[in-house]
Amino acid sequence: MKTFLKIFFIIFFLLIIGIPIIFIIFGIQSKPLVQPGKEPTIDDVERAKQLIRLNDPRSLRAGEVKTFYITERDLNLFLDYASSHSPGKMQLNAHVDLEQQWSYAYFTFALPDNPFGRYLNISATLSQSGDGFIIRKLRIGKLPVPGWFVNPVGRFAHNYFQHYEEYRQFAEGANSIEKVQFNENSLLLTYRWQPDVVNKLREQGRDLLVPADERERLRVYNERLIAVSWSMNGRTVSLTNFLQPLFQFAKQRTMSTGNAEAENRALIMNVALYSVGRNINRLLGPDERQSTQPGQVGLTLLGRDDLAKHFLVSAAITVSAGSVIANLAGVFKEMDDSRGGSGFSFADLAADRAGVKFAEIAIGSSNQAKQLQQRMSGWFREYDYMPRIDHLPEGIQELEFKRMYKDLDSETYRMVESEIDRRIAACRIYQ
Repeated sequence: MKTFLKIFFIIFFLLIIGIPIIFIIFGIQSKPLVQPGKEPTIDDVERAKQLIRLNDPRSLRAGEVKTFYITERDLNLFLDYASSHSPGKMQLNAHVDLEQQWSYAYFTFALPDNPFGRYLNISATLSQSGDGFIIRKLRIGKLPVPGWFVNPVGRFAHNYFQHYEEYRQFAEGANSIEKVQFNENSLLLTYRWQPDVVNKLREQGRDLLVPADERERLRVYNERLIAVSWSMNGRTVSLTNFLQPLFQFAKQRTMSTGNAEAENRALIMNVALYSVGRNINRLLGPDERQSTQPGQVGLTLLGRDDLAKHFLVSAAITVSAGSVIANLAGVFKEMDDSRGGSGFSFADLAADRAGVKFAEIAIGSSNQAKQLQQRMSGWFREYDYMPRIDHLPEGIQELEFKRMYKDLDSETYRMVESEIDRRIAACRIYQ
């Protein structure tokens, strides 16, 4: 018996040491399995918007069953941008191939610099099983992992994590999916709409994405914003006059908290929500109620309220979801405007991209964040952070846009985009 125990512990010890070594040697590779996705075309943008409109669950009754259809191309377009990373986070690229009753999923994680390799590549082969699917094969780098091992481990992990409330709520949301069907170049997803489950997941996501200390910081800046808004004279004010006292406040708080990036993030989120008339309580949760409403002051950039909104919303998306998503959202908005709205505006796009650049500096590093606070606390002009918009085309309708620029990858479009980036780079704040 003692001999058996010795052998058992020796094998157990070797596994603990050996598995990580094997994983490092064979799991990490020098070349990526999945390359980054391409920029979307105009048609891609239109299809994505139609897909969202056709499958908006808010019109469904509680308990109603809905079938969601998505093509392989659109699914991969979604993965390209859903997997886009925020600054400082690991980059993930993903791709899916769909066949009749089969799916092949590929993932590449770009790792920080290390002596073993730059990429963690994962591939999985999934097959139809009843109304769901099972993993037939899994490969991590060069390491094959058989399905007979993966699926029992997955079931064990599922049962184990049932002890945690957060996981149970996630699993309850996953159980709303009643059927997954793989077809040639398409996917059918049938789900039962359960608003109460969605609300729980939304609250759980808020608690996960906005932890308690961050909510408290947002509340503090909300109170300061209210005071600043009531101190402003007139119905509209320059965004410059609004930002200066808030950055002075952020600079003071950074001296005690030591976290300039977090202070800047809370400031930007508050001002962006204020500019579009949204209540910060949607982020703070039901227990956080402000006793005083902010003053109703319109914010402008270069004399236009639309430019201020574009700048601030893009900055807010960047500090919360990353610059890739923020730039994409700006283009989507302009493409939508070209279809019967105010038209595609390169001036609006300039404000979008300036907001992204502003936010990248605001949370880029401690030194960058503090330097921005220093500059924005003193005397500055709008042109120090918002580029000039003269000679940037506006009001371009869809047919005219396609005639002049063809799509978002065309040389003509890139020339205007490069001019916008050149103007942004010339602004004092970004130098």
